[in-house]
Amino acid sequence: MSYGIFGKITTTAGRQEKLVELLLEAAASLEDEPSCLHYIVSVSEEADTVIVHEIWTNQASHKASLELPATRRLIEQARPLITGMERLLTFDPQGGKGL
Repeated sequence: MSYGIFGKITTTAGRQEKLVELLLEAAASLEDEPSCLHYIVSVSEEADTVIVHEIWTNQASHKASLELPATRRLIEQARPLITGMERLLTFDPQGGKGL
């Protein structure tokens, strides 16, 4: 059973681009992480909003990823840019292209 998340992150005014940069660095740091099946960073039509779409082999793998040194460092860098975070949806992917 896989574990998926759609997350919405709101940034301070004008900081969306910097947050996207950090999240793309996070995605790159997960390239060799076999439990991360999908990590997509998108900008929203809403001002200063970023959407992250993640799929993991399971929820425990996602939770463990938050303790990786690269992830911890990027979280600390991103924290001052963020004014709000919202988990829009969690889901159980069943299959399709890219899984």
